[in-house]
Amino acid sequence: MDLSLISMGLLASAMLAISVGALAKGITGVGLPILAVPVLASFTSVEEAVVLMVLPGIAANGWLVVTHRRWSVLRDHRGFLVLGLIGGVVGTWLLSVLNNQWLKLILAVWLGVYLVQYFSQRSYDRYFRGGGRLGSFLGLLAGTIQGASGISAPIVAPYYHANGLVRETYAFATAFTFLLFSGVQIAAMSRLDLLTPERLTIGLIAVVPTLLFTQLGIRWSRSISDKVFHNILIALFVAMELKLVIDILTSG
Repeated sequence: MDLSLISMGLLASAMLAISVGALAKGITGVGLPILAVPVLASFTSVEEAVVLMVLPGIAANGWLVVTHRRWSVLRDHRGFLVLGLIGGVVGTWLLSVLNNQWLKLILAVWLGVYLVQYFSQRSYDRYFRGGGRLGSFLGLLAGTIQGASGISAPIVAPYYHANGLVRETYAFATAFTFLLFSGVQIAAMSRLDLLTPERLTIGLIAVVPTLLFTQLGIRWSRSISDKVFHNILIALFVAMELKLVIDILTSG
């Protein structure tokens, strides 16, 4: 691995953002891309932030899939998953052709959607319940957003929750979906020459803190109050949303 290929400042920013995001994922089951991508996007472009998060995301979600292994639950969500794969290709193409301003707008919108979902969980979930064409449409939308912004949790998480999945089945289904979408992402990124040697090197290095902090988060989850942690996490999300909006409004 040639460390001369990478920027030390970008590497340090990526390690910090990914470590905090992995810690959140270990404690809550979500939080890696939705926390790390906006932080990274503050230091670099959205395109680079999304690409850098692919390998750490694969590592974290792969570990959760192997841990829980509830394969039978996927049968009822095949339309959601298959259309999500198609959306992942479309979204990654959008990532390669849209300018950074539009990508930040997409990121701000979907981080905002996540916050709306958090603050109005019970009334919001019913819009994500459904199979057949509705489930397929949601899968297409989730995959497209994943490819373009690196964040599909605002759709994937409430979709599985609204369809009655709990505990291990919920953790497995969400992790498998993120893993599947990330697999399509990395294939499309390679095809579109987005996965440069520098980004690949940083992504590979970032796998180590991702796994370490995910496991640390799981341990901390037993002693940290959920209420306190979620309050801190949501405060960070709000701050990142404001930063993205300010960047959009003030850029020339």
